[in-house]
Amino acid sequence: MDYQNLLPLFSNNELAINFLKQKNLLKNSCLCTACQTPQNWTKYQKTKDGFSWRCQNRTCSRFKLTTSIRKDSFFENSNIDLPKWIQIIYLWGMRGSNKNAATQVGVSQRAIVDAFASLREICQRHLLANPIQLGGPGIVLEIDESCFSHKPKHHRGRIPQQPIWVFGIVDTSYKPAIGYMEIVEQRNAATLLPIIQSVARPGSIIHSDEWRAYRGIQGMGFAHKTVNHSVNFVEPDGTHTQTVESYWNRKKTLIKSMLGCRRIFLHYYLQEFMWRDRFGSRAFENIILHMNNFYSL
Repeated sequence: MDYQNLLPLFSNNELAINFLKQKNLLKNSCLCTACQTPQNWTKYQKTKDGFSWRCQNRTCSRFKLTTSIRKDSFFENSNIDLPKWIQIIYLWGMRGSNKNAATQVGVSQRAIVDAFASLREICQRHLLANPIQLGGPGIVLEIDESCFSHKPKHHRGRIPQQPIWVFGIVDTSYKPAIGYMEIVEQRNAATLLPIIQSVARPGSIIHSDEWRAYRGIQGMGFAHKTVNHSVNFVEPDGTHTQTVESYWNRKKTLIKSMLGCRRIFLHYYLQEFMWRDRFGSRAFENIILHMNNFYSL
């Protein structure tokens, strides 16, 4: 959605609530848990949202007791105002930084960190429900591993206790290429070949370097071409892995722009990056759609 169309939702509570109800992210009806009769939607200033569900069945043990409009929703356990939530989702979609988002929305940076983490969880849940597959007959996939641990400059700074290796597969039929990434404990054939088997569609052509773990690819039914990086960046027949190397550079640049991330959170950022590969051009609309898939009310 256009920013100007969203702007009123950032400051008007009733407009924000109606928007979220239209998107099925807030209930449009609610049954009383005691008598199972429909509750009324009423204004109720004692709640932070200004509205609540209320049982009007005089014979019910919960007569006139209220239920939060956030019940069972994505927002149920949050203290952030709903108009601010819409603004946060928009800024996340635009890759706003934690600091700038906190300033614009008027909440703490800690609240923004938690909110953005919740949105990354939606990305992860969507990808788990819709496993990534790449390539297909005649389509070139490039594969590579890359170390995502920081490297101290000029021998200053702490050396990581253990390097973090990420295995990646990119589909060159997309411009820019889209990919799959997974943190791996080992870079051996027993680890990498099953990932290739699950992600690469039959008929794909796989380009790689000459890392020994890749020697079994041909026996998996894929055409496999290699580049010897000690001799060429691009083989005479055109085989190369420059697309996947460019892909790594883009993702690492994003992490640097965030001033890095803790290693325990890298997995979640990789999930977000893969989600954005596919849905980032309309991130606000798509993350709301995927929220709806898991919190449809």
